[in-house]
Amino acid sequence: MREYRFDGNFLYYVRLLKRRYEDCLIAAAKRCNLTLPEADVLCFLRENPEFDTARDVAMYRDVSRAYVSKAVEALVARGYLEIRRDEGDRRFQHLSISERAAEPAEILHEAQHAFYRDVTENLADAEVAELLRLIGKCAKRLEQGRPHRVPAHTGGRKQGF
Repeated sequence: MREYRFDGNFLYYVRLLKRRYEDCLIAAAKRCNLTLPEADVLCFLRENPEFDTARDVAMYRDVSRAYVSKAVEALVARGYLEIRRDEGDRRFQHLSISERAAEPAEILHEAQHAFYRDVTENLADAEVAELLRLIGKCAKRLEQGRPHRVPAHTGGRKQGF
């Protein structure tokens, strides 16, 4: 069994990235008179047009369905989203960004990319590619749904982490 030296900062780094990303998105959303949930939905649909249901947004953004539903209602009311019922299963509604939302969606997209450039500014292109490859590899492992293994009690001795 491989032994890991886990310094405890991993989760801090993940939360820091998420907080800073949200700060960036909030600032861009304010420029567009949008809330963070509305900006989240627009960004997701712009980046992932193949995942176009509220359920997809909630699942991939790891937010509640209520969070997405409220944002979708507001975006539809503003004319920023269009809804099309699924012909095969009328319970599903497919979302798409309207022409009216093109400018706010682009502003949000530019803010996302500015954030990513800022985060990776001190990395070479090859390092960014390797970072993304490794994160993707870890994510695939987690997506396989294997249960987390809890180490056996060691009588106070530290093992691994």
